[in-house]
Amino acid sequence: MDPVKLPVFGLPGLWLLWLLTLVAFGVFGRRAWQLIGLLRQGRYENRFDHPVRRVLHAVRHVLWQPRIFNERSIGLPHFLIFWGFVVYALCFNWSLVRGLFPFLPVPYPDEVNLTSFFLEVFSVLVLLSLGVAIVRRLFFAPKYLHLSLDANLILGLIGLLMCSMVFFFAFRMVHEGGAASAWLPFSSQLARAFAGLSPETAGTLTQAMWWLHMIVVLFFLVYLPYSKHLHLLASPFNVFFSQAATRPVGDLGVLDAKDDLTSGASRWQELTWKQLLSGFSCAECGRCDRSCPATASGYPLQPQQIIQKIKDHMVHTALNGGNGEGAPKLIGDVITEAEIWACTTCMACMNCCAVWNEQVPLIVTLRRHLVSQGEVERTVQDMLANLQRYGNSFGKSDRMRAKWTQTSGLKIKDARKEAVEYLWFVGDYANFDPRCEDITRQTANVFARAGVDFGLLYEAERNAGNDVRRVGEEGLFEMLRDKNLQALGKAQFRKIVTTDPHTYHTLKNEYPWNGHRPEVWHYTEVLAQLLEAGRLPLQKKLSGRVTYHDPCYLGRYNGVYEAPRRVLRALGVELVEMPRCRDKSFCCGAGGGRIWMEDTEKIAERPAENRIREAAALAGVTTFVVACPKDIAMFRDAVKTAGQEGKIVVKDLAELVAEAMAEPRPEAPSPKPETNPKPESPK
Repeated sequence: MDPVKLPVFGLPGLWLLWLLTLVAFGVFGRRAWQLIGLLRQGRYENRFDHPVRRVLHAVRHVLWQPRIFNERSIGLPHFLIFWGFVVYALCFNWSLVRGLFPFLPVPYPDEVNLTSFFLEVFSVLVLLSLGVAIVRRLFFAPKYLHLSLDANLILGLIGLLMCSMVFFFAFRMVHEGGAASAWLPFSSQLARAFAGLSPETAGTLTQAMWWLHMIVVLFFLVYLPYSKHLHLLASPFNVFFSQAATRPVGDLGVLDAKDDLTSGASRWQELTWKQLLSGFSCAECGRCDRSCPATASGYPLQPQQIIQKIKDHMVHTALNGGNGEGAPKLIGDVITEAEIWACTTCMACMNCCAVWNEQVPLIVTLRRHLVSQGEVERTVQDMLANLQRYGNSFGKSDRMRAKWTQTSGLKIKDARKEAVEYLWFVGDYANFDPRCEDITRQTANVFARAGVDFGLLYEAERNAGNDVRRVGEEGLFEMLRDKNLQALGKAQFRKIVTTDPHTYHTLKNEYPWNGHRPEVWHYTEVLAQLLEAGRLPLQKKLSGRVTYHDPCYLGRYNGVYEAPRRVLRALGVELVEMPRCRDKSFCCGAGGGRIWMEDTEKIAERPAENRIREAAALAGVTTFVVACPKDIAMFRDAVKTAGQEGKIVVKDLAELVAEAMAEPRPEAPSPKPETNPKPESPK
């Protein structure tokens, strides 16, 4: 039975199908052209480089979607719903072409046994997955999941598509005589329930199910670009154009831009077309909000809302006539300054986003505009002034940078005057912060005792510029970068070792080495290498239970997870992982310049305090191990403010290594008991 050859409501089926198709594709095409036109109004940036790498990245993350399994409760159901959508989209287009051109010598997809089998199996799996999704949304909805009538309507339409296909198969069996089919096990069981229907009635219902299925799909096509499920169409392109396919994660550069972007953006047209595409790609799942330390702490930032606000503002102003006088401003009215400054640039949002949106570079773009207008708080202004004048955020003289070496007991080489294997780029906090100076001395002694040939830049070292850049002061970052490159160009070294993960990331990924890029290592990686080479002279085994905090710029940004753990295990301590560890580690709250900012709004709990409570809750754990000078500053303060003094102590990994390398003190000999002298013999 060919449904298009039978009349529908007195109209020829073929004519009706053509009419519905032209209307649906016409409305869809018009809307799609409008949305593409909006993207074309954004600033240009080249996201067409390295096409092969982009294709491979898109294939992996569009077809297999590994990130959706980060949340186990909905990962598999979402995966099945996606593949059900793909299978049905392919078969719908097959059916549509066959219906529009009945003279083609090809069968309908449901007339091919293997295709029918896959259609039925996916129908059942998708229906089960929809059940899980609905129960989750109604009874176990996670925080920040966007619950809307629109989303429920889409789920209902998907369910209707699946049901219409299964019932189509069942009614067709009854119409054709009721014989069960091994290719359609579920429909065969359903057909038995309708065995009492006459062949004519079953034939009419078969035709009705076919038309219902086609009409629902065409309505879905029309509704899709107006709904939140636009991400089904936009996200594959968003993944393909992702920076992660070709550049270091969290990269803030814009390739081949026609305009200078260092001034940031105050209007949506000043964002790049790729940043605007993020709004169309966002699935409104709330994963980014649930992982954001600022959101969890009660700051006004929700990464998902940043993306959505820009999209809504763009669509409203461009398509709904919102460009007149009194129109809301992107920064101030649509997105508040407090939201923009709350970000720690920890990249937790980007790490979990299933559609590969780039929230951190977007927020930094908005910050650049605020900085260019001088709209930053006083503490940040003071720090930027210190960096411009002194090259460090502490406002100390250059000569004070390596003052700690005077009490280290070592004669540390000047890499500008003699060749070394490792140039140690120490960083501001490890050099200047009183809480970190002793750790820096211990690190130097560990290197020396392990036979590491290292030296410093001394007063020629400047802040590497990571936090400066993420605050939005691109010009100052470039000045610091160029001064450091000038000093590094005069030094003699083979490799760079850093203490601060923020410095590590910037030197490794954001400095233009012009073809002479040296190896850049974090000190935990160097310690692990020394350990494997048998060059780390550990004198004793440590004891106790410890937990380790993965710094954002060492872990999520650069994938260094195992090196510090190998060192900890070699020390003899028992490592207990926190619930949020590795790429799901919870930020200390210092990044993105937040360490320079004061909390002006009331919050629930600072990120560092939240993290300390998480560590203190681990049974038997008394030591919280870190590998970042900023972590020392943030977490040692948090131990006090969170009321955890006496319960847990914060130590740098280098402190534990130094303790294990210390020569055991010889025990003092016990005094011999005095013996009674023999009495003298009488004379």
